[in-house]
Amino acid sequence: MRRTKIIATIGPASSAEPTLDELVTAGVDVFRLNFSHGTHESHRDAAQRIRAAAARQGRPVAILQDLAGPKIRTGRLRGGAPIDLRQGDALRIAVGDELGGPGRVSTSYADLPRVVRPGDALLLDDGRIQLRVEHVGDDEIGTVVVDGGPLGEHKGINAPGVSFPSHGMSEKDAVDLAFGAGIGVDFVALSFVQSGADLRQARERLRGIGAPDVPLVAKLERPEAIARLDEILQESDAVMVARGDLGLELPLERVPRIQREATRGARTAGIPVIVATQVLESMRTEPRPTRAEVSDAATAVDEGVDAIMLAGETAVGLYPVRTVQTLDLIIREAEAMPPAAGVAPHGSRLLAGHGRAICEAAVTLSARGDAIAIVAITRGGKTARMLAALRPPVPVFAATDSQEMARRLALVWGVVPVVADLAGDVTEAAGRIGAMLVERGSIPRGSAVVLVSITPDLAAGPSNFLKLQRV
Repeated sequence: MRRTKIIATIGPASSAEPTLDELVTAGVDVFRLNFSHGTHESHRDAAQRIRAAAARQGRPVAILQDLAGPKIRTGRLRGGAPIDLRQGDALRIAVGDELGGPGRVSTSYADLPRVVRPGDALLLDDGRIQLRVEHVGDDEIGTVVVDGGPLGEHKGINAPGVSFPSHGMSEKDAVDLAFGAGIGVDFVALSFVQSGADLRQARERLRGIGAPDVPLVAKLERPEAIARLDEILQESDAVMVARGDLGLELPLERVPRIQREATRGARTAGIPVIVATQVLESMRTEPRPTRAEVSDAATAVDEGVDAIMLAGETAVGLYPVRTVQTLDLIIREAEAMPPAAGVAPHGSRLLAGHGRAICEAAVTLSARGDAIAIVAITRGGKTARMLAALRPPVPVFAATDSQEMARRLALVWGVVPVVADLAGDVTEAAGRIGAMLVERGSIPRGSAVVLVSITPDLAAGPSNFLKLQRV
């Protein structure tokens, strides 16, 4: 059973109902809706189709809303046609929304002339084009092309080493956030997070629209986020190592180390960590990945990430289903080597001391008692997440009576969410859940499993429950 989860981005190549069915069958655990593209109508339709596909497969599948954030982009071009930039060409970038053309493009980011200086480098279109700032005016900058190429509309602008002021959540993100809450997304990813304050502001907005419990995923894309990583880990519910913008804002050779540091930090904090960008990039156009891509994905598994995200590969690629199937095979092969022992997260973010002790005992019992699974009764998800953080040698079946919680647990390493009736005595509930898993074929009849249930307040009765038994 695969432990590391797969996130697939929805786009033109993957939004049709039959394709979604195939993607769920192939093993997608979370679908990403990229709000840098598409409309509210297209995202609503995609969310409805995702829910329907998951229902047909009978398993919880989550939806991740990825907000656009304050991405700096070039504007529209006259006629919509790309302009050709050659080495040595002069290019002016003006603040505003005028149509661009040869020698001049626009940007809506008003602060650009105030934050860059002569000599600064600008990277356009994910680094495909490099400019050097020559002079700065009140509402435009003059640059010269260092590395040229065709420049289309709405391409990203990165300025390595330049610190941008944080203006909080954009109006577009605020509108999209409310829309996402309305359609019931399971996670919200915040782009270009610079500090814990960005997360606190987003959480306050969620409270204001009646969705205070929606988990927030902090995307690590800026040098400021790396400098404040500990603060961000404490304020977020998960983090994403977005290697694309990281590799443009920082030297490329630093990205692997940052990925390892973020993974270790997230595991210590007890929150999921996602690795994203160009995982199997060649499969956008080719039916097989490169050897380097396979090694990259396997390394992420070895480092202990909770999930690996596919972006353009499934959104616009020629082989969306095959890409997911390939990643599934890579992960399973990498996981053939037992995971390194986990470490209980610091503090009491997940469970109090007795809860942590019970989870540690459950993991030890699963290993020494020849159990094939841990079955955890977890209404709020903390027991399952603590067990996952300890990296048990067997899967964790997380039984909850909430569809919403089951979908949120779909992101967590090693956890198989199960919606079940938890009414009555914990012993009776555990018996029903075990019987259900046997009936579904998830656990062979007669197998030994560890049953665990934890009550934070040490209430009287059989609330704190740990047992090894056959089902």
